[in-house]
Amino acid sequence: MAGNTKIHLLDLKREYAFLKKDIAKETKKCFATQSWILGEQLVTLETALTGYLNTKYALGVASGTDALLIALRTQAFRLKKKGGFFDAKDEIITTPFTFVATAEVITRAGATPVFVDIDPATFNISPSSIKRAITQNTKGIIPVHLYGLGCAMDEILKIAKTHNLFIVEDVAQSFGASYKGTKLGTLGDAGCFSFFPSKNLGAYGDGGLVATDDDMAAILTKALRNHGQLQKYDAAYIGYNSRLDSFQAAVLLAKLKHIDRFNELRNNVAQKYARGLARVTQVQLPLVPKNHTHVYNLYNIMVPADIRDALLKHLGHQGIESRVYYPIPLHKMGAFCNARRVGTLENTEKASLGILSLPLNPFLQDGEIKYVIKAIGDFFSL
Repeated sequence: MAGNTKIHLLDLKREYAFLKKDIAKETKKCFATQSWILGEQLVTLETALTGYLNTKYALGVASGTDALLIALRTQAFRLKKKGGFFDAKDEIITTPFTFVATAEVITRAGATPVFVDIDPATFNISPSSIKRAITQNTKGIIPVHLYGLGCAMDEILKIAKTHNLFIVEDVAQSFGASYKGTKLGTLGDAGCFSFFPSKNLGAYGDGGLVATDDDMAAILTKALRNHGQLQKYDAAYIGYNSRLDSFQAAVLLAKLKHIDRFNELRNNVAQKYARGLARVTQVQLPLVPKNHTHVYNLYNIMVPADIRDALLKHLGHQGIESRVYYPIPLHKMGAFCNARRVGTLENTEKASLGILSLPLNPFLQDGEIKYVIKAIGDFFSL
């Protein structure tokens, strides 16, 4: 390829070129109606998403972070916690190998995060680690379906049922993925999605969604996203200004009709990477366990920790954008100094030192894929 090569991790410009007419058609309706907040486009989107996810409710909010926070608040109400906030003694188990928002919302909802280790093969939360962390103060679990792959939900659901715990699924990176034929985000008490522009289904700004089959959770979600109001100008609870606006809903409607095809194209790219990198013995490729569909929001490889940064630099010199998701585990961040950790978290710490994301998007071309594979091969002198 040419010397001025630039291969992006994500290519929203190519996506926009493909979707331009669809997006113009949907957003034009916003300008015609001038209904920007909790308007027609949001209602249409929520209806479409209940059908896609096969869930009773799909409620738009302002971000994936807000989706998680509001879902936790609804669980606090269910447990009859004052004002819908947990107490500091209440513990919610999650993974430290994720974006900061997952644990941030636990603290903002009043509870204490409990960090447990991950499965080194999938990078998702380890069910056996969850079991070891449960105490009389444990109230719930937030499994994070990381990179586009679902957690081992049968085991997690069994643990939750045994100990009477709620499950709020963090599906920020896995829209469209499934476990045993069921869409992620519909297996627990609530599923929380992000529509940040880099997600498989991304808006043109922040956006999020809470999916649930619970009637009371839906009522509370609608209230909490709109300043805690059950009726206009009468706030029953301390809520948030967290409404997915009509413009973002219109963009998402335009993209939703293509999501399965885009996820299929992501899988095609992943398979080409897997074939091309199979000979590189120093590279651990993504694992897809039986009964899972992977949607590859990110394509991550693992390499020895002592060479990861050198490979990152090498790819950059070749015009290949790559990144580390995530370089600092949450239990090492100052914001979570009051969190509880269970065990050594050695798999988490190893992953943070060796993980590397390669370019993957539905519009990545065969020549670009081969170029990335060759660059990695050259680095390892193959």
